[in-house]
Formats: sequence, C-alpha cells, structure tokens
Amino acid sequence: MNKTLKVNILSYYCATMLLVIAQSLPHAILTPLLLNKELSLSQIMIIQATYSLCVLLSEYPSGVLADLINRKMLFIVSKLILVCSFFCVIWLDSFVSMVLAWGIYGLSNALESGTIDATLITNIKDQKEDLSPFIAKSRQISFIGLIIGSCSGSFLYLKYGVSMYYISILLTLLCISVIILFFKDDSSHKLEKKQQLQILKQHVRESFRELKDKPLLKNLVLLSLILQIFFQSHFQLWQAYFLDKQITENYLFIFYISFQIIGILVHFCNANSYNRYMTITMIFLTGLASALLLSMNILLFVSAYMISVALFTYIDFIVSYQFSLYVSKERISSLTSLKSSVSRVISVIILGITSLELLIFSPTIVIAVHFIATLILTCVFLYKVKI
Repeated sequence: MNKTLKVNILSYYCATMLLVIAQSLPHAILTPLLLNKELSLSQIMIIQATYSLCVLLSEYPSGVLADLINRKMLFIVSKLILVCSFFCVIWLDSFVSMVLAWGIYGLSNALESGTIDATLITNIKDQKEDLSPFIAKSRQISFIGLIIGSCSGSFLYLKYGVSMYYISILLTLLCISVIILFFKDDSSHKLEKKQQLQILKQHVRESFRELKDKPLLKNLVLLSLILQIFFQSHFQLWQAYFLDKQITENYLFIFYISFQIIGILVHFCNANSYNRYMTITMIFLTGLASALLLSMNILLFVSAYMISVALFTYIDFIVSYQFSLYVSKERISSLTSLKSSVSRVISVIILGITSLELLIFSPTIVIAVHFIATLILTCVFLYKVKI
C-alpha cells in the first residue's frame, strides 16, 4: 500500500469520525426532540419518509455523477448542504419546516454516497489489497463515533436543547477541512458539454448491464431490500418502543450505546468466514425468540431486541462486503448508489405503512411484527438463493 493511499485512508477515518459524531448528537433523543416540537409519532414517520424519498430521488444520479466527476468535490458539497439542514432544525419548529430540514438532510446523504469511500475501495482493489479490513474498520469507527455522539448529545440536549446542533455544524466544518487538506483525489473526468449527456446515458446502461450479468450482485441488492424492513423499523421506532415499555428518555442513550457496541463487536467477525447455513439457523432461532419483544419483562424483551440487532448487523456487514468485493471499479459509485436507492424505495413504503400502523397499533406491536417478518423473509431468501 503506497503512502498516498495510507494518508487518504487515515484522513477518511478522521473525517468519518467527525462526521458521525456531528450527525449522531441527536440520535439517542431524536424522538423526544421532535415530540417537543409538538409533532406526533405519525408525523415523525412522515418526516423520516421524506428523508428517504429525497435520498431515493437523488442518490443514483449523484452516484453516476461521482463516477464521472471529482468525488472529493461532490463530498464537500454534500457536507455544506448538511450544514444547511442543521440550521433548519435549529431555527424552525413546524411540521412543514421539519419535512424541509429532513429533505435537505436526505439530499446531503445522497450526494455523499459513492464519493471518497468509492475512491478508496477502487484504489485498494487496484493494489490487490484485502477490502475486508478497510470495510470493517470503517464501520467500527462509525460505531465508535455513534457512541461518542449519542452519549454526548444526550447530556448536551438536557442542558442546551436544540442548540446542540451548533456543535454538529462545527464538527461538520472540521470534517470538510480534513478532506480538503489531506485527501488526494484524481477521480475527476473533464468532459466536453456535448459528450456529457451521451456518456452519462451509456454509463447508466452499462451499470444496469453489469447488475444483470452478475446474479450475485442482483441477489445482494434484493437482500438489502428485505433488510430495510428491520433497519427502518429499528432506526425510527426503537426510542418509541422503549418509551412504550415504560423506560424513561433519560435512559435511552444507554440502549443506543449498546447498539453501537454490538456493531463494533460484530465487525470483528471475519467476513470471509461467513456460512450461509449457520446464518439461516441463527435467523430461525432468533425468530423464535422474537416473540419475547411483546413481553413486559425487561430482561426478556431487551435480550430479544439486542439479539435481533446483532444478527442483522452481521448480515448487513456480509452484504456490504460481498457487494464491494464483486462490483467493478468503473461503476462502483453508480451501483453502490443504485443499491442504496432501491433500498430507499422499500424504506419510503415501510415508513408510509408504519405511519398508518401507529395510528392503530402501539410501537411495541409494530416493532414485533416487522422484526419477525424480516426474519422470516431473510431465512427463506437465504435458503433459496446462494449468497
């Protein structure tokens, strides 16, 4: 591994840590924060659906652009847009303004997809290095950042309220500075204006052709769709679930930190040691235990929840690793964005359905049904399809 790549990887890790902390400050108290803005749980689901919809509409086009223009510049632009979304949350309070803020947030994340991370994956593959350590370490750093951010945010919110977002803005600007100063990227492609549209169309066709010609990539995308049932339910409803179980908001950060610790431990697993049949067995046993999510015994429902999080974090790690391993370097950004975009389709649908379910059922019932459905679908899919 040459010196430039090492510096790029280190700067990426540093920027990732800063960015994750910035974004995760409100994570452990996001539901109470939005409830304090006089929003209902159903409205919060609509806000999250807006985020997913904005990502969906802009992620694949941004991924294609990232394959054709400078990825570093696209990353920087995405973070400046993120800062705008933070200001919206600080200064505005209404339901419509929160929809706007999360829409801008979604655009920011969409533009980031397949930028400097794709450059690093391509460079690592070019040098015949193993991708698994980079992907695992990137995720471990993200989980550590989530722990630091969520824990800090829980205490900062109690003292400063929504003003803690100013710290998020500062950290995001530091992230941008690290990338500007230390990350070297030669991925730009200068095109004549008359050529741009033609090359863009050709690139899109070739990306879909690669997906069609590689069944494994297609199956990985399909499995990503199934996993969204779990992850969207978990990300958006875990706070409501534990509040429904009579756990006060002062203790929510403990559960959030526990999720991140689980993620760190899971990513110490060797992605190359994945065994399909062992995973199917684990899913089946976890499915039997998921009924305990309905229990009022704190030990039982917390254990069932944590086991589910650990299992699906592991499966998601395997999916990401195999996708990065087998996708071509020429279309890694566009296909990574496509994979994420089709996942967003399911996300929007799930959040829309969830917002309606919450008008009728408690968060506990919704979580339990969604988790069990994901377990069943994943088990059947892995049994029938070789991944």
